[in-house]
Amino acid sequence: MNSKVHFSSFCIIITGAVIAALLAGIVTTRDSTDKCLALAVITAAVTLAGLFYCPTGVSTDSKSVKVHRLISGCKTFKFSDIESIDTCYPSAGGIRLCGSGGFFGYWGYFSDIIIGQYFGYYADRSQCFYIRLKNNRLYVISCENHIEMVKNIQNCLNVEKTN
Repeated sequence: MNSKVHFSSFCIIITGAVIAALLAGIVTTRDSTDKCLALAVITAAVTLAGLFYCPTGVSTDSKSVKVHRLISGCKTFKFSDIESIDTCYPSAGGIRLCGSGGFFGYWGYFSDIIIGQYFGYYADRSQCFYIRLKNNRLYVISCENHIEMVKNIQNCLNVEKTN
């Protein structure tokens, strides 16, 4: 099963606004070489980090779940490593420990009162599900057909357990 990641309006606006602000900063500091260069390096680093972690899709095959990212390849979760999976709704009041709160999606480490600590790869809070691994790591992921994706993964996990 394959499903694309839907970016919320908030993520689109934040990404555009941050890029526009950084570019405006570069333009306004063009007369000061040191400041302009420093801002250009920061802009490149921040943009590359966003592109590295930015989720674009979720897919399953016979042995794993894959989170497709823009320039860094897939993050793969083997069915044999998955403890549980279910839909979830990360709260807006969750704390971002390290990562992005809307710039190229939500990615990085977060802490949520209900979900707990997790690594996020999502772009629309209303389309999320979590994967809890047997080593107790937790990942929150989003895709357009998140309910069907969860059902598909649960069926695959049931088949894995019977084999």
